[in-house]
Amino acid sequence: MKIEVVALVNPRVGTTTTRVRDFIRMNPLEFHGSNIEEYPQQFIDEVYKVLMIMGVTPIEKVELEAYQLKGVAQVWFNQLKEDRVVNKGPLDWEKFKVAFLDRFFPLEMREAKALEFINLRQGDMSMKEYSLKFTQLSQYSPTMVADPRARMSKFVLGASVLMVKECLTAMLVKEIDVSHLMVHAQQIEEEKSKDKPRDSKRARRDDS
Repeated sequence: MKIEVVALVNPRVGTTTTRVRDFIRMNPLEFHGSNIEEYPQQFIDEVYKVLMIMGVTPIEKVELEAYQLKGVAQVWFNQLKEDRVVNKGPLDWEKFKVAFLDRFFPLEMREAKALEFINLRQGDMSMKEYSLKFTQLSQYSPTMVADPRARMSKFVLGASVLMVKECLTAMLVKEIDVSHLMVHAQQIEEEKSKDKPRDSKRARRDDS
């Protein structure tokens, strides 16, 4: 009599492998925890977008996110998992997010970023630099940019004196959001900078 040997396959292994492969293919951010140019909040937000698209469970979110933690952040995460296994049970996304931000972006730093946004002015920055800074910092003071109009008003408030009138005019005559307002302001600034050499040449001719 011929006996067939059937290998037992754990369906979860294949599913997990597929999830990891799909997650990595979407090129989520990495976080090292030792680079001063890293933005912990941005890492959380961007990785969460990928995880939401994948439709995974809260615990699976943490399992996948762990693949993008490197260096110091990976060491911290391993210690966090060990502590929870001993004392507090499974780690889901919300618990991970709170622990991650407390470690790499504590409340004091978040409040400092919010204050930096409140006081943000263009100053010596180009309009492109100011726009990037505005976008980066706005996430730390959501109440100030709660709707599109408030966001644009705050942007104009910090713009240089030469640009305020141009921005306000654009807001009055166009259906526009802050992203388009930023592009418009950058274009106006570039045009003004191109006009300066011509004005200087004209002034020198007049003097002679």
